[in-house]
Amino acid sequence: MALNINATITTDEGFEVTSAFGYLNIYILAPESNWTNVSYYKSKADWEANKQPLNVSTLPSNVQTELTNTEFWGDTLATTIHNKAIEKIEEVTGAGTCTIDTGTV
Repeated sequence: MALNINATITTDEGFEVTSAFGYLNIYILAPESNWTNVSYYKSKADWEANKQPLNVSTLPSNVQTELTNTEFWGDTLATTIHNKAIEKIEEVTGAGTCTIDTGTV
């Protein structure tokens, strides 16, 4: 899974991108040690083509997921982690601007 970001973001180089794509690299070591690194792309097609991610220092590149034991052992772990990343990204992009792309592995 990944994220669709439906907001205009500006790269560190000054280019504007709309409808960006965020890919999550999730690390789960234990209930108390887990995080996700987020890479941003101009589009899902750019990610699929292995293009370089965007430089966007205004958006979080690392999200500490701070999972509870219930979240860690629950049956919606991937969705929970994506929602925690959405929460942090939307602190910058605004409420309702991110959705989960369930068609991405």
